[in-house]
Amino acid sequence: MKRRRFLKNIGLGSSGVVVTDKLLAEDAISSNYSYGQITSLGQAMTKEGLINIRLEFRSKIPGTISAGKGKITVSKGKINRMKEYFFEEGEDLLDGGDYDISISNKQSDIVAVWIEDAKPKTIVRINDKKGKVSFTLEELVKNHEISLPRQQEGGGTGQARMEVERPQITANFLLDKEIAEIEPEDFGAKDPGDEFKFVVMADPQGGDPEEEGNHPTRMKIHNAWVEESIKQANLMNPATTLILGDIVDGQGQARNFIQMARYFEKLESPMLYAIGNHETKYKSVFTPGYNMEAFNNYFDAQQKMNGLELILYSFNLGSWHFIIWPDPLRENFWETHPHYFDWLERDLEKYKNRPTVFFQHVPSHPIGINPLINYAESVDVKRLLLKILSKHENVKYNFSGHVHIPIKASFKTAVTFKGIDMINLPPAGYRPRAFGEQDFNGGPCQGILVLEFNGIESRAIFRTVTEEEYIYPKQLPKFDNEKYKLWLNHKWELSASSRIENGNFKNSLSGWTKRYVYTEDAYPSNICETRNEKGKNALYLYSRKRGFDMPGQDRLPQTINRICQAIQLKSDCKPVIGFNYKIDEKSDLSGWCGAYVWIEGFNGSFKMLNLVYSTGIAFSGIGGKFNRSEFNKNIHLGLSDEPGKWHNVSLNLARDHEANHEKSYNNLALDKLVINLGVWTINDGGDFPYEIYFTDFNLNYKQNSASSSTVNGLNIIQKPDDKIWWLGKYLPFTHVAGEHRYILGTKKMGPKG
Repeated sequence: MKRRRFLKNIGLGSSGVVVTDKLLAEDAISSNYSYGQITSLGQAMTKEGLINIRLEFRSKIPGTISAGKGKITVSKGKINRMKEYFFEEGEDLLDGGDYDISISNKQSDIVAVWIEDAKPKTIVRINDKKGKVSFTLEELVKNHEISLPRQQEGGGTGQARMEVERPQITANFLLDKEIAEIEPEDFGAKDPGDEFKFVVMADPQGGDPEEEGNHPTRMKIHNAWVEESIKQANLMNPATTLILGDIVDGQGQARNFIQMARYFEKLESPMLYAIGNHETKYKSVFTPGYNMEAFNNYFDAQQKMNGLELILYSFNLGSWHFIIWPDPLRENFWETHPHYFDWLERDLEKYKNRPTVFFQHVPSHPIGINPLINYAESVDVKRLLLKILSKHENVKYNFSGHVHIPIKASFKTAVTFKGIDMINLPPAGYRPRAFGEQDFNGGPCQGILVLEFNGIESRAIFRTVTEEEYIYPKQLPKFDNEKYKLWLNHKWELSASSRIENGNFKNSLSGWTKRYVYTEDAYPSNICETRNEKGKNALYLYSRKRGFDMPGQDRLPQTINRICQAIQLKSDCKPVIGFNYKIDEKSDLSGWCGAYVWIEGFNGSFKMLNLVYSTGIAFSGIGGKFNRSEFNKNIHLGLSDEPGKWHNVSLNLARDHEANHEKSYNNLALDKLVINLGVWTINDGGDFPYEIYFTDFNLNYKQNSASSSTVNGLNIIQKPDDKIWWLGKYLPFTHVAGEHRYILGTKKMGPKG
């Protein structure tokens, strides 16, 4: 039975088109949908009858820190509430309307203000020691976005000087036309009563093989699995079917949405969409003003399928509450949409007595492979989201996709966090990433999640396209936030002592913090443990390519097998770090792999020092997306590659920084160091194994920086270019039948291969 289809206009830019099968024809390729900008204050009114303003504080000059201390007030209107987002604890503060913040060009602080009794002449003022700046809501309607101080204030060299000292403030409206609580009938469903099924398809990620920029083989492979997953969904007769992000491959092209609509028309249940990271262009922008144009093709496709124009919404079925959360994974999205968190808080408060299922595309629990550190949300977003979800203890499930995870890995990484079962789902269309071991039955992992509800009781089952069923346990292991602190904490937030603790590893890994790394049941590709190496207690790190290659698997470099420790620094002193290391002779000494001692230095939350000392080949992008290296890019320095012997190292951090950077060490004003010890491998082509021992770490201080960093008494120098690897340096990064490739071919290939 086909679901009910109709048009529900709630967006600013609704196209007003009647939904018919004609919209799926070849002549309906391009979208005329536009979210649009407001033209009156009334259009900016939220569903609760308020005006919502966003204030962003940011340093305008790259590589500078701005500080601001002042007060936010409103006249000819009344502040209903005010919230800060992404403030660094201990560094930024918002108390009522009073703020005290420090920010850079790449790290912004956000304040959201909700105003009641708002009028066009309502004035928003920001007062600080530099003076007063203000705007009216009437001006904001006209300009969509206002920057303060305004360009005409100050001017000349004085203006440039002011911008360095004083934050740039950007104001715009926050709208909620794409946010709603809905009823089942709004998307063609009926309340099924207490007993029903709910189907989820994560990552179909298909589209039109003929669309420019698409890889045709990759598309055809995904599309075929999508069709099979749809058949399984129809067998379940669910109350509704949710597509959990990455509806399409590519970058949200209209043709891809049209092609997927042809497949989803075969679903015999009402259907819902969730936003993933492939529904928009990679370089989407969300300013000036409240700019939602990046989602036009998504809104158009959703409207034609079920009449909705939403990316954040909730509804009730039976005894349960359901929330669909967007995860476009685009730069600056959450900074420009902070009000989504406020809406989520209020929605969960309203339904705190209902068991709730939360859906998001990108997982908020650790998966343990490299892309899911970099290709995921930030610590700030994950931490805030989980704080909100766990507040009332009503959220029972958090389901996600994005990873293209095999079934066994889905079960092994599933955890409970403060009563929330967090489960990452295998894909409905995409082939799996490489987790290094055979899946449960060796067959295809594509399929659907089937949620079965009976009153407040529930059961989660993954059903493959070949009709195998795997039931998720009622009791999942608890996520150990103390063991894996970096999942929900920044490095500068780690507790620190004035010395290196357990530098000789006599007390196992006490004092050191691990990353969560996915571990195979047999023959693990990554090992992090302490060992006794011929009378010496030492950290042992080992990494090689993950095993069990399958056609189509993504083979992405692995760099997260590492530990770290934070140290509180003495002021006006220059630290020298000593340690010993030994490379195991079984390491591939000419392959794309190596080990590193990565030293980061912080001034509060700002990373000012970035020194990487490495053996073997250096991975240039260590730290990845969240490296926060705007003040100092990675500086790569070389250690001895001779295997089978202990090497003694002394690192003069101040001298190494000053030899490679124009800013003096003293001007960095560091208060904390973080020492990272790790290994990496390209995880493609040959095995490229690397194993190393570290021990005897110690910290001393010197008043002068005359002595050089040394290894075995010889000066440490910059790493040569041919000993540093980055994406695309030697061979192109490409897709082969849907597979991400860094190295072409499977024979052993290294720097000399």
